[in-house]
Amino acid sequence: MPIVEMLIQIASRFGAILTAPAKQPEMLWILIPIYLNWIFTDYFQERKGTDFGNAMTNGVITLWAGMDWTRQTTKVFEFSTAILTKIGISIFFIIYGLFIMVKSARARPIAKYIGRVREVSYFMIVATPIFYGVIPINLITLAAILLFFPIFYGLAELVDRMLPAPPGEMEESMADLKMPELEPSAGMQMPPMQGIPKF
Repeated sequence: MPIVEMLIQIASRFGAILTAPAKQPEMLWILIPIYLNWIFTDYFQERKGTDFGNAMTNGVITLWAGMDWTRQTTKVFEFSTAILTKIGISIFFIIYGLFIMVKSARARPIAKYIGRVREVSYFMIVATPIFYGVIPINLITLAAILLFFPIFYGLAELVDRMLPAPPGEMEESMADLKMPELEPSAGMQMPPMQGIPKF
């Protein structure tokens, strides 16, 4: 059955992507920071969503990975479709990282969606072995990356829900619920609100 064989090839390729550092340990220099940033940020900061600071950090990591991929690809430059594709993907990630950083710095809501650590980390983790020459760039690889993304996302979400809340999360939630006192105390009068410059 061709479909079963294809699915086996795709699953096998995904396994090869995850175990690629065993064949090329040099890629751990970029993968370890990506994994650590993903695990700690996802658990401690992004359980309830991304803020602009987190998105900015994720943009920096994305930019850094794109630069590392470019460095790795151009070490031995041979003109080919695969090399040009790798350089194109590297440039895309560099621009993507910069875009996240700019939108975060300007406090644009889109940054909270395009700069989530789980998504950017997944694509950096699975793409890095391609740039280090361990995994070929072809349709099987692309299918493995795309088909396993929802599985990865779902498992990460399940683990997040099963783990206890990190220390301080409840206190932060309670602090967010407290409303500041808006009315002046007895005997005090509020100054008039006229003449305040608008920025």
